[in-house]
Amino acid sequence: MALAKWATPGTRSSNLASTTLNSIANGSETAVVTYDNSTNKDLYGIVTIKLGSITPSSGGSVTLRITLNDGTDTADKVGGDQYTVPLTTTTGAKVAIINMVRLYPLSMRLSVINNSGVTTAASGNELYVRPWNEEVV
Repeated sequence: MALAKWATPGTRSSNLASTTLNSIANGSETAVVTYDNSTNKDLYGIVTIKLGSITPSSGGSVTLRITLNDGTDTADKVGGDQYTVPLTTTTGAKVAIINMVRLYPLSMRLSVINNSGVTTAASGNELYVRPWNEEVV
């Protein structure tokens, strides 16, 4: 009988955000950044959102939205897969790690919705994807 196990995770991407996460008002969504999984076809990913120093309000969070491109058309920034992570209310840089993000075998568009209660920092913001798969042994 075969046994399914986690495969060794892939290498973490470079910072996909560039300046996309800088100075995003509370309640706003960033422009999209592209993560192309059409060659590797990884199944899952860990998405890390690093925010420069802020002081979120109580109940503040960030939401990762993933929309797809089918090779011809790109979905509007509505629907898609969404993953929400709460933020601590202390002052300082924030790191939100979203585990088990479903990756698709296509070029994906990632955006972040800021519900922290404050505007994101003007710099020091980053977004990474580290993919992985399963293996059958």
